[in-house]
Amino acid sequence: MKQSITIMFLFGLFSFVADAQSKTETDELEKFKKEQEQGVKNDEDAFQQYTVEVTKQFDDYNAEQERLLKEYTGQIEKKWGTKNVLTSSKKEYVSYDSKYSSRSSVDFEAGTAKVEILMTEVEAKNPKLIEQKLKEQVAQLAVAKGGTDPLEKKNEVQPEKKPILNDQLQTIDGKPVTERTANQFSDQTVRPAQITQEVITGKDGIKRVVVGIQLPLVPNHVKKRAADFRDEVKKESEKFGIDITLVFAIMHTESYFNPKAKSSVPAFGLMQLVPKSGGRDAYFFAHKKDTLVTGEYLYIPENNIELGTAYLTKLLTIEFRGVRDPRSKIYCAISAYNTGPGNVAKAFTGKRNVTQALPQINAMSSDQVFEYLKKNLPFDETRTYVAKVSERMGIYDEWSKE
Repeated sequence: MKQSITIMFLFGLFSFVADAQSKTETDELEKFKKEQEQGVKNDEDAFQQYTVEVTKQFDDYNAEQERLLKEYTGQIEKKWGTKNVLTSSKKEYVSYDSKYSSRSSVDFEAGTAKVEILMTEVEAKNPKLIEQKLKEQVAQLAVAKGGTDPLEKKNEVQPEKKPILNDQLQTIDGKPVTERTANQFSDQTVRPAQITQEVITGKDGIKRVVVGIQLPLVPNHVKKRAADFRDEVKKESEKFGIDITLVFAIMHTESYFNPKAKSSVPAFGLMQLVPKSGGRDAYFFAHKKDTLVTGEYLYIPENNIELGTAYLTKLLTIEFRGVRDPRSKIYCAISAYNTGPGNVAKAFTGKRNVTQALPQINAMSSDQVFEYLKKNLPFDETRTYVAKVSERMGIYDEWSKE
């Protein structure tokens, strides 16, 4: 009997201990879960706060860019006049000297370069002085790497590794212009018959004479510039697993391979990324981090090609992943690169939801999708854009087979 009581006591004791231990474990588990939930919430709150801070950095950056551009164009107007303000664009690079008394420009689409100098009306009557100054300017342009324009300096834009007109100019005997032959090239190029003069009045009220000369780039200038970026495009295309010809065709259409391209949006560099939208999305896609992407960062070809290729990949693999036909997917991605996925969806359904547009896209052949986009995209620029990029993919087909 005593033994039975002892056993019951021990059993009760063990049960009590087990219950207590179980309760302790449950409490610990609940505590752990609450700590985990709080940790996740803290992480989400911190990320949200970080995202807000990064957005503010973009807004501040854009405001500063607008201020600097206004100041820059004001200095140009002062000497060149309101009607003669020329600044860099998607397809044209423009650089002024520190006093805004001369400028060089390259039209990468037309295949021409130009140097212009402001002179007094007295100086403009001296042919030898004009010829001397233009020759100096042409020689400088031939080997210029950028980064010297007043706006570039304020933004700390770094010079290119190679001259901006690398392999784009040639001497009379057909050889590429180099640092050693730049003066020879300017002597051969600057001829009185090619020099232009125009009297202008600056915003400061002073009359000046613009003397200038235009230079032709080599006949195959676009393909030659594209070749400078072959290794980088190949590397990024392989990394993200997309067609090299698509990257080249986008770059060709966006900037004509002008590494200093800048649109009024503003979008920057070879693949024309807008810092706050496409640039930010592409950086997050490539690096899983939200951060301020500046124009200066996007002017660096390696950065621009990486993020431009990343953004294309995001369009293909995320935004339009539900498009079954590979060619249709490419046409949609090309259009979206120019106008955004929402506008592509809107062309099909009148609404900006890509998922809702998928049934209509998938019901068409790729040729039908192509023709539909050319006719129904909301902007003329985008309707021609999808056709231009698609056509230009063929120009770089040989490089995809190397």
